[in-house]
Amino acid sequence: MALWQCDLRVSWRSQLFSLAVHGMVILLILLLPWPPGDWIIWLVLLVIMVSQAIRSQRRISARHGEIALLAQDRLLWRKLEWRIRQPVWMIDSGILLSLTREQKRRGWRRIFRSNKQKLWLASDSMSEAEWRHLRQILLTGKRDSEPAKNHHHPL
Repeated sequence: MALWQCDLRVSWRSQLFSLAVHGMVILLILLLPWPPGDWIIWLVLLVIMVSQAIRSQRRISARHGEIALLAQDRLLWRKLEWRIRQPVWMIDSGILLSLTREQKRRGWRRIFRSNKQKLWLASDSMSEAEWRHLRQILLTGKRDSEPAKNHHHPL
């Protein structure tokens, strides 16, 4: 039984923040005075930053779907069970979870996928009630016991 569960949405604030940061770096590269012989460095930096911006937007867009917090610091996400490695980093707009996969994958796919993952849960990726409930569970440290049935406490 889950202590908390939610259907995550894509965070538009995270997408906007990422776009703004990458956009500022790209603008800085474009506006810096480059010597005429360094155009290849300028071009390489520009291509790297644009590809990183696209990669960041894709990663943020992929962070959606069913997620559940289970007892004993376990998390069910993307049909895999993860263990929350401490500490949980929390601010008003989001929570950063450091995760380790419970069961190691077998086969050739394990070469390309890490057993560790950082998951940013933004406050705008869920309802306000779900956000308050998750923060309450993480702040009180009551993740080791079974959940109380139909009992939600807002912060």
